[in-house]
Amino acid sequence: MSDSNEETAEFIQLLTESQRMLFQYIHSLIPHRNDADEVLQETNLVLWREYHQFQQGTNFRAWACTVALNQVRAFTSKRRAKRPFFDTDTMMLISERQQKKSAYFESRLDALERCVKKLPQRKRMFVEKRYRIGFTIETIAKEMGSSVDAAYKMLRRIRDDLHTCVDRTLSQEGLGK
Repeated sequence: MSDSNEETAEFIQLLTESQRMLFQYIHSLIPHRNDADEVLQETNLVLWREYHQFQQGTNFRAWACTVALNQVRAFTSKRRAKRPFFDTDTMMLISERQQKKSAYFESRLDALERCVKKLPQRKRMFVEKRYRIGFTIETIAKEMGSSVDAAYKMLRRIRDDLHTCVDRTLSQEGLGK
């Protein structure tokens, strides 16, 4: 596979993984879901057309949000006569807050993934089965040979441990609340 194909594949993966975040970001700026969907599609087209401008190793989500914000501005300026939208200052304020919130949640998610990897294998498998595979607590309890109540208690302890680990990790990195 050539570098170009690898870069394209990586770009597609980044774009795909960012769809939910991009939609939420756009929807925070444009209150109507159908309009937000339309802007997301336009954003995706621009991102695809301009993907060669994205520098590997930089923050894809920040770049994508910048493109999305430009698409929101273009959309609202075309549609302003049909529907009231936020003025530019309000839109910029919402955009800044949303990007900070997104960065905060992204750092929490990264910390959570690292904390899950630190769990003992049995607890890590419990988390994998429950949250990645989607098994019910009842199914997991049966597999473990324990009661449903014991499985719920174990899950609660694991979640508490993960919460503490995430907070400690972010605090050590200077990214706490």
